[in-house]
Amino acid sequence: MSEETLEVPDHLSAAQADFSRAVAFIDGTFVPLSEARIPVRDFGLMYADMTYDVVHTWRGGFFRLEDHLDRFEASCAGLRLAPGLPRNALAALLAELVDRSGLADTLVYFACTRGQAPPGSRDPRTAANRFFAYAQPLVLRGQPDEMRRGLDATISRDIRRIPANSVNPVWKNTHWGDFTRALFLAKDAGFDTTILLDQEGNVAEGPGFNVVAVTREGLLAAEAGVLEGISCRTMMEIAADLGIAGRYGTLAPEILAAADEAFITSTSCGLFPLTRLDGAPIGSGRPGPVTTRLLNTYYRRKNEGWRITPVASLLPNTSRRAS
Repeated sequence: MSEETLEVPDHLSAAQADFSRAVAFIDGTFVPLSEARIPVRDFGLMYADMTYDVVHTWRGGFFRLEDHLDRFEASCAGLRLAPGLPRNALAALLAELVDRSGLADTLVYFACTRGQAPPGSRDPRTAANRFFAYAQPLVLRGQPDEMRRGLDATISRDIRRIPANSVNPVWKNTHWGDFTRALFLAKDAGFDTTILLDQEGNVAEGPGFNVVAVTREGLLAAEAGVLEGISCRTMMEIAADLGIAGRYGTLAPEILAAADEAFITSTSCGLFPLTRLDGAPIGSGRPGPVTTRLLNTYYRRKNEGWRITPVASLLPNTSRRAS
């Protein structure tokens, strides 16, 4: 395998992002994101009774929009939520958000909450579901220099991931109590992030990301008890095209620690190298050749339009940009 240098899009740093252009859609109205509000009695706020998804645009086009809409619809169905928009209208609304922002590279968050029940009722069947969404500048999960260095993570052994038979992680949700507790402990100890184990002691996922080990057999990611990450699927597909084996299975923490390389996957970065675990280097302690090749191929393919749906193609009037 030829040696490559990690190609990091430096223009996606937080310092260069113009959040004043972020736009939201709430209660049927487009507003600046800074002005978007939901009522304090919304069950989404009170009880984390909601679902959401996050898609990004790249150079004016949505990446894997249909996959994100599939997952959002599956989450809504599983949690018995109804956003009140047919699929084509939802796609058009997300496109209008991006168009109104005037940004080419965005992170688009869309959600459906349980909404509010009549006063005095806690019956979720009586609540009127609420849909909202917003588009903001796309910023790398970590800054460019951090991506070149890689993440330093710790495994949370005392705080385990919520069991799947309690909160199904396949339905994207905001039950992050376990993540947040573990993340506080990781940050207090000087680590960048945390990785949670499942109830059997195997690697599950981290706050907003899947974990992938690179071993002599190829890529290995957890197959159960985790969100079915679209970015993780993307890396598996790219790996297959490059002749690198990949599979979902049981990822024991010892396998992750002894891996040749490792990385996390998330919409905000695609892939982010994981170079240290519990204070010890993974492999060489630097982003490895497989990780580098996958990430570079990911950006090159997006630049060529791979799995990209142009925002303009979803707008009813592509000649007008909303002010």
